[in-house]
Amino acid sequence: MAMALALLASAPAAPGCAGEDADSAGSARTQALTMATPDDGHPAVVAIVNEAGAVTCSGTLIAPHTVLTAAHCLLPPFDAAKNRVLFGTTLAAGGVLADITRVAAHPDFELATFRNDLGLVTLRQAVTTTPLALDARTLDASLVGTAFEVVGFGITAPGATDAVARRTGSAQVSALGDVEFTNTPTSAQACTFDSGGPALFMVGGQTVVTGVATHGDAACADHTAYARVDVAMASFITPYLTSTAAGSATLGQRCFHDEQCSGGPCLVAVDEPRLSFCGKPCTGARDCAAPLQCSAEFCRPALPSPGALGAACTLPGDCVSATCFVAAGASAGVCSRRCIAVGNDCPATFMCTNTANTAFFCLRPAPDDDGCAVAPGRAAGGPGHGHGLGAGLLLGALLLGALVSARRRATSAWRRSARACGRSG
Repeated sequence: MAMALALLASAPAAPGCAGEDADSAGSARTQALTMATPDDGHPAVVAIVNEAGAVTCSGTLIAPHTVLTAAHCLLPPFDAAKNRVLFGTTLAAGGVLADITRVAAHPDFELATFRNDLGLVTLRQAVTTTPLALDARTLDASLVGTAFEVVGFGITAPGATDAVARRTGSAQVSALGDVEFTNTPTSAQACTFDSGGPALFMVGGQTVVTGVATHGDAACADHTAYARVDVAMASFITPYLTSTAAGSATLGQRCFHDEQCSGGPCLVAVDEPRLSFCGKPCTGARDCAAPLQCSAEFCRPALPSPGALGAACTLPGDCVSATCFVAAGASAGVCSRRCIAVGNDCPATFMCTNTANTAFFCLRPAPDDDGCAVAPGRAAGGPGHGHGLGAGLLLGALLLGALVSARRRATSAWRRSARACGRSG
């Protein structure tokens, strides 16, 4: 665990960790739960675990497939495909690890001030853990002085080398703001890896989630701020839960877990593992209504899958890569991603294409008059189409050795394309 802490400490504004009160974005520090004891009574309080197997944040299961956490836990370079959610009491003891298929930060989250620091995570697998209810009250001044419970996977003091485990502590509200509330200095304080963990209140004999740990003082000794759940219910939390609820997606629509599809399974796209769509079994084209096609024994969207590399787009949000390449003069674009010119690190059928100066994107070669792909280095036709890889290297004035290697690859690619089109050369 000491290694994981060192990695987080060395990273500027490590995403997924609560920060100290910040004057500017990027000055956030990690936080931990002090004055706490080991906890085995809140199975719905979970840990977010990165690809290295280290805990980065806490969270709470609030629906069968949904975890509530802090928005700053989900900031880049966070990658849903490389993180999972742990259901268990300690990292060492293990537990159930659930895959993440979707994340969303509150649309009005401000990193500089931590306002609206709420995020939501969708899980691929259904779990047997019972979710915790959200506080249905509208908070008012009467909350000040109320005792509550904090739970998280943080350590017990800044720089401590505690084994990462779920812990709980008692706190008391000292002030209520428009989007957050804070606790008193004598309370348990959130610190490293507790970000996203819940502030639990007893309401009508039921334990409910009223806030989410977001930021505090660097020493984890004076106060912790908790993002209010009530002010985000109508604008953020409820719409998200509705959009990912069981039965909310129909055949061919994007899905994030099997129960979301009203009929049939939630299938991973054949051309993009980060995308899934509701499908149904098929034996031929007649079994699938347009625009779906029978592929790999299921009715699926035609390739490229919506949002995948090469799919039509108008906004970055249309693409799983968050990059929509629009050629000069065009009203719409295609989903793409940046690439490295030397070596062509794009998937098969795509080429790393120079589009402007040193801007390289994965794009499919434009077809020529015979319907064959124009290989890099040949005329790509007209403004906005970009140059082939060889031309891009020349324009970029890259090293001669790299240019020769790239031109050889381009020639080889053209020959393969020419053979496929019945040419010789």
